[in-house]
Amino acid sequence: MNFDESDEQKLVRETTASFVKRHCKPADVRQWDRTGQLPEQVYAAMAEAGLLAMMVPAEYGGVGSPIADCAIALEEIARPSVDFATRLALIGWGAMILADFASEEIKSEVLPKVVKGEIKLSFSLTEPGSGSDAASLQTKARRDGDDYVISGQKLYSSGAHAPNNMIVLAARTNPDVTKHAGISLFLVPNDLPGITINRLDVVGRRILGLCEVFFDDVRLPHRMLIGEENSGWKYINKHLERERILLAANYLGNARAALDDAVRYAGERKQFGKPIAEFQVIAHMLADMATDVEAARWITASTAWRYDQGLPCVKQACMAKLFVSEVFARVTTQGMQILGGAGYTHDHDMQRYWRDARNATIGGGTSQIQRGLIARELGL
Repeated sequence: MNFDESDEQKLVRETTASFVKRHCKPADVRQWDRTGQLPEQVYAAMAEAGLLAMMVPAEYGGVGSPIADCAIALEEIARPSVDFATRLALIGWGAMILADFASEEIKSEVLPKVVKGEIKLSFSLTEPGSGSDAASLQTKARRDGDDYVISGQKLYSSGAHAPNNMIVLAARTNPDVTKHAGISLFLVPNDLPGITINRLDVVGRRILGLCEVFFDDVRLPHRMLIGEENSGWKYINKHLERERILLAANYLGNARAALDDAVRYAGERKQFGKPIAEFQVIAHMLADMATDVEAARWITASTAWRYDQGLPCVKQACMAKLFVSEVFARVTTQGMQILGGAGYTHDHDMQRYWRDARNATIGGGTSQIQRGLIARELGL
């Protein structure tokens, strides 16, 4: 295996890093975190830069980039905030699910508009009573003539409130079979009658936002069913493999930013007549942080490579999500300690990295769930 980046991958990294410098200036990002918004002009710029196209197959107007290339783009765009990468990743997850399983009618209608930034995508699986036990979801979709009628509640849905957003929704279509066998996926415009979306007041991840979504007898045409009825859990499993790889890339990017900020601050901050970086205790903390980040880089790259090669990577994707999320949490906690009182103010970005990192070991499958899945893959 050779994980040296190709010329094309280096161009993806350079182009995305340049995008961040132009469109995600530190003062603006701090303001967006305070006000809880991801401006539409930034999203439009993502589309114009071709970042959305990476996530959509070429036959629908996109580029259909390999997962390894998408991971590089997410790593770079996550540096100022994981929410920028999450917004992009949501497009990828939704577009890949549609490309794999939706009808040709839906793919031809929706995916070209996704590339242009005219339609956003989000994913709603978690509910108040089903988090780690996701297959126990209770949101129901019942047939009524040529429609489905959807009732229930989703929770912690990233970006579900965004304008022109369509929700990839998991709902129960057969309550009389085992919990995994009766789930279907639907594509649901977020402005249909009967849908109520509330932003949650959360500690971190404030730029994109987490939402609760209520469905009160929402009527949806049958054609918005994704794939076959009652096959949703199979589709979700394939989605989760990709999700975990791209989440790892997301966390890696922001962990790199935290490391860079900590190194910079330690070189500038003086105590006892010299920069604090010259004290062994601080230098060793930074060394541990750098080692963690480098290891996170390699496990992310190797897992993305395996996926693109068509090799089994369920275990590796869980490992990547587990390890990099915990690296993200460790590195930002150490960064807060190095910055001391300065880190606890909004004048520095470390507090935002730290707040956002606290979600990383919970969202997208907790660290405990990842360990359980890894153990299962080991035959335990």
